[in-house]
Formats: sequence, structure tokens, C-alpha cells
Amino acid sequence: MERCTSIPEAMREALPILATLNEHGHEAVFVGGCVRDTVMGLALKDVDIATSATPEQVVALFAYCIPTGLQHGTVTVMQDRTGYEVTTYRKESVYEKHRRPESVAFISELKEDLLRRDLTINAMAMRINGDYYDPYGGMSDIQLQQVRCVGDAEARFQEDALRMLRALRFASQFSFRIVYRTWRALLKHRELLRYVAMERVQAELDKMIGGPAPHYAASLLAGSGLLAYTLEPLPAARVLLAEAAKAERVQLDYLTALDSVDIRYAALLTRPGVMPEEAKATLQALRMSGSRSGIIMAIISLHHELIANRSLTEEKLRTSWIEAVLRYGREAAASWLHIAEANGREHPFLADLPRMKHWLSQMDISSLKELAINGNQLAAYWDRKPGPWMGETLKRLLLLVALGELANSQEQLLKQVDRWKEETDEP
Repeated sequence: MERCTSIPEAMREALPILATLNEHGHEAVFVGGCVRDTVMGLALKDVDIATSATPEQVVALFAYCIPTGLQHGTVTVMQDRTGYEVTTYRKESVYEKHRRPESVAFISELKEDLLRRDLTINAMAMRINGDYYDPYGGMSDIQLQQVRCVGDAEARFQEDALRMLRALRFASQFSFRIVYRTWRALLKHRELLRYVAMERVQAELDKMIGGPAPHYAASLLAGSGLLAYTLEPLPAARVLLAEAAKAERVQLDYLTALDSVDIRYAALLTRPGVMPEEAKATLQALRMSGSRSGIIMAIISLHHELIANRSLTEEKLRTSWIEAVLRYGREAAASWLHIAEANGREHPFLADLPRMKHWLSQMDISSLKELAINGNQLAAYWDRKPGPWMGETLKRLLLLVALGELANSQEQLLKQVDRWKEETDEP
């Protein structure tokens, strides 16, 4: 039996919980991701504990517990202001709609508890003395850099269809391959993904696209065809699926240079062939929040506006670019430039990027709130009721200041309004 020679600090802090359970005759071990990451030498995110003690026995042993999920055997035990999930060994009944077990039964055997887990690399345990317990070969799979289901892959995916996305996620996270039997079972049962809520699909995609190898994740998603079987259609996924159908390599290595998951989504959704309305419908289907969708769609809309004007002369391109910055925001423009630079030779505006970066840096202001005059001041100056004329006038002034053709001072702005009034009898 292998032993951990140096238990990570995060797990050492939880050892008193294991010790208390052991002292009262209950088996208790670390399980799941914390064990996997310890074996791989990675930083720990969460520390989970499994035990032969029932939830009631756990609650009786510790001063402060939170009944996180008693029906599933989980109690959160507070230790030095840190919460640790302690879950009773269990086995699960038939799964309802390929997603959740109809019921759970508490058991006393660790091996049987680990059998219900999805992947071998997530089905390892560590005892209080550092000994690893690995009945299903998780350590071997880590050494071989492969993802494999615990036991029968077909059974695991039929029990919980989300496990198919999790298999892809862990493969991309660690740059592991998926073993043949697990891959074959995934392809056979991929239509079961329609039983998974779109919020859960989004959560897994966020981890894949925001992970260390989004290009590999995209290739796995394309090759598996999983995104064609979601509960609600993802229209933008057709581009990835079409490339996979043609056996084309998905050229997305540049995504790793982008520093946020939402900018990576924007990069994917501005690829050739993805229409803005498809991008928007995809974000809606994924239950993306309004704030995240707004950020992503601003980049996408700016991109398509520029694509429509890419044959313009330099001066007209400058005006078009500055107008787009004012419409969609400096942040969206900076993110679009980041995507374009990362994409490199594949990007249609590659030759224009230095000038566009310079033009952006030269913009004194980029929003109405930075203008030296507001609507109320403008209305008071003309002794006129607010109306649509006010917003249009402020936008015209903003563009002139952003283009560097007008100083951002109240005096100069009002003089420009006077000139317009003289020309048209209207500000």
C-alpha cells in the first residue's frame, strides 16, 4: 500500500476530525479531489471526508455542525472556522432520469462507497496515517495519464449523464486521454445529455473553457459530438461539430493566451461561421447571467460591426473603430484586441491592430459620463425640455471629443452646440 510522505497543510488541518471519528470506532478517510490532487502534486481546492459513521453519529461528536445534505448523508463539520463536508459511506439506488438516485442507503464499506463514483482518479481515499486506498486503479491511471470510469463505463453514464461532460472536463484539465471503453460508452450514450439541466452544462463548460487547455476541451467536445445532445440547442456549436465531421483539426491553441473565461467564450463565438444571433441564443440556452452575456455580446457585436467595415480606408476605419468603442465600451474593445492579437495570423484585422491599439490609447474619453457636460446642463443652457434631441446631441459631442476634434471642456462643447444651432436652427 502506498503512503503519502507529506500530507498537504489543508488536509493536516482536518486531521482532528478524522481522529475524533476514529477514536469513537468509526472509519474516516479523505476522499475525492483532494486525494487526486495530492497524488498529482497539485494545490488543493476542497477537502472532503467520508466515514462509516451515520450523519446522526457525526452530529453527536462535534460541537458545531451544519446539516448540509442529511438526506444524502452529508454534514458540514466546522473546524477552526473552516467547514469540511463529512459524508457517510453510501450506495445509491436506481437513478431517476439518468441524473439523480431515487434514494441512498448508508453502508459501512469504503470500497463500495468508492464504486459509486465517476472516474478512477476521483475514487481514491487516504487514511489518517497517509496510506492511500485505491481499489480501482486511480493511481495507475494518473501515471498513464488517462481518464477511465470506475467499473462499467456504460453503467456510470446511464446512472448520471453529467459524468460524460465531467470525463471530458478532467481529460482537458490534466491533458489526459480518455480510454477506449470509456470513450465508446460516452459515444453510445451521449443522447442522455438531454436529461442534464442547462445550468449544469454551463458549469462544466465554464471549467473546460476556463481551464488550462481550452483548445483540447474544444477538440474533445467536437469529437464526441456531445453538444448536439443538450436539453436545449446550442446553435453556435454547429461550427465545432461541422469541423469534427470533416475531420478537421480545431485550431484553438490561442485560447490559452486569453486570461478570462468570458473572453475565451467571446473568442469561440466570433469564429468564422458563427452568427451573432446564434451566439446570443447559445448564451441564453446556457443560462448565462445577464452581466456575463452583456460582456460577451459586446465583444461579439463590436467584432461583427468591424468585419462589415473592414474594407474602409484608414481614416474611415479609424472613425468606425472609435464609433464602435463608444457604442460597446473601452473594455469590450480592449478584449477584442486581446483576442485578435492572440489569434495572430488567423485574424482578419492582423495588419490593422497596431493602429487600432494606438487609436484606442489616444482616446481622451469613451463614455458620456466622462463628457464635461451632461443632459441637464445642456437643457438648462437652451432652456428647453429634455427629449431625444438631448441624447443625440451628447453623442455627437462625445464622438468629436473621442476623435480629437473637440476639447472636452464645457465652454468648447457649448460653442459647438451653438454652431450646430446656427447651421440648422436646432442644437
